[in-house]
Amino acid sequence: MGEFILYTSLFFLLLFFFISPLLVSSYDGPLYDSSAYTECKLQPEKPLYNGGILNNPLVNRDRINSPSFVLQNLDNATKYCFSIWIKINEPEPALVRASLVTEATTLNCIGTVIAKEGCWSFLKGGFVLSSPSNSSTLYIQNPDGRNISMEIASASLQPFTDQQWRLNQDTKINQARKRAVNIHISDKKGIGLKGAAVRVELVSKDFPFGSAIASTILGNSLYQKWFVERFNAAVFENELKWDATEHTQGQLNYTIPDQMVEFVRSNQIIARGHNIFWENPMYIPKWVLNLTGSNLESAVESRIESLMNKYKEEFIHWDVSNEMLHYDFYEKNLGPNATLRFFGSAHRADPLATLFMNEFNVVETCMDADSTVDTYVSRMRELKMGGVSMDGIGLQGHFDVPNSPLMRGVLDKLATLGLPIWLTEVDISNKFNKETQAIYLEEVLREGFSHPAVDGIILWTALRRGGCYQMCLTDGDFNNLPAGETVDNLLKEWDIGILNGQTDEHGSYTFFGFLGEYKVTAKYGNATFDSTFSLPRGKETKQFNIQM
Repeated sequence: MGEFILYTSLFFLLLFFFISPLLVSSYDGPLYDSSAYTECKLQPEKPLYNGGILNNPLVNRDRINSPSFVLQNLDNATKYCFSIWIKINEPEPALVRASLVTEATTLNCIGTVIAKEGCWSFLKGGFVLSSPSNSSTLYIQNPDGRNISMEIASASLQPFTDQQWRLNQDTKINQARKRAVNIHISDKKGIGLKGAAVRVELVSKDFPFGSAIASTILGNSLYQKWFVERFNAAVFENELKWDATEHTQGQLNYTIPDQMVEFVRSNQIIARGHNIFWENPMYIPKWVLNLTGSNLESAVESRIESLMNKYKEEFIHWDVSNEMLHYDFYEKNLGPNATLRFFGSAHRADPLATLFMNEFNVVETCMDADSTVDTYVSRMRELKMGGVSMDGIGLQGHFDVPNSPLMRGVLDKLATLGLPIWLTEVDISNKFNKETQAIYLEEVLREGFSHPAVDGIILWTALRRGGCYQMCLTDGDFNNLPAGETVDNLLKEWDIGILNGQTDEHGSYTFFGFLGEYKVTAKYGNATFDSTFSLPRGKETKQFNIQM
């Protein structure tokens, strides 16, 4: 399995051309290095960015179980990417956490890794300061206070200004989400026609971007119109969960999800299936909690058979056992192989659906020891070894203050698995005001959309009676709130709109477009030609020929 993801400087600079020639000509900043590793290696790799500003680090090794770096003059208008290789001299694997202490604040976690004896493990993360620091200390330590002997190597700390970070994001968007197109217009003899009028419109976007919906969308024409105008993907917030479809044992009711399926299908919106099981006992039907042994086994098999047979091939994904890193009701009650059986049954029932492990606090923070990036990777590999058809990485994305360098580092490590990554439930905590929610939401969405391994984004913003879970995009009359304005602005930015132009002396009209389905109209003299073409992901220029 490939562990190395690295975009060359030349390719980056070529892509910068499509952002702004003026910025390219003056850009001399760092290019983000996406290299990441999730396998323990016999030798550490070289430091990223040649160590960055840690090329001559001041290292304090007074305590061998907590090496530290003394950092000078850190800026609050800067994103810092940190990485390091770690090896421990202990028989059991251990969680190692990087933290930062400044004069004004303590960042308790800027990156984690599960380190092992006899080989080197890679920690990748970073931080953003809210105020500048003259002198800070970056610690590498076990958060449980264990006295762990460790070795470190190839440490790196690379700063990026906000402008440099945005340029690197836009470059990745151009590489992963866009492609060059050449429309060639000729006469019947194949001779290029100069001056032919060309109109190009992106009618369907390739990248799935959507929101959760609730039953309140049914019969609500304003809600439906607002949703369809913006999104091409959806997930049902609660309506497919076990307690919603079988609140009382044996009394199945799919009336509401049936109507919601009809809505998304009629509007050509793809939908995720959420969820078959939820491991958290708070959200398991009360009657299920009282079952044991063969009765519980029979109930879960009936749940899978009923749900999957009814909605076979209706949903592109299924979250099979939701939040299994944090909770384990079914494995406690049905044995350690319960999850394996769930995934196997789900795959047999709907082999075309991609099965996901859906978790929180993987990209949102690294403070949650239950769901560190390495814990997630390890669980995925365990399930694979057990024969599970596990093909999707689901990251919920319920954020407080986003940490963009950490989020990107986590995505880089998960990308080494070579599986599609989706941000499945994105929102910002309602402890912030609406304007702050919008600012943080933009940070998260730009990080997700610009990462090549992310295949889709779903917002957790279903508008139901009483509001939304944490963050709404609109008020009750579907007027944009600040977060909704952010979404609309980004959707506009990630769309070419309508392009109008003329062919050159060779009969060619070229543009750089987002992936998706296009409608093109060509006019030359009294002749008009209408057609469509698909723009899939690819490195070569897409050629589309029209004869008038």
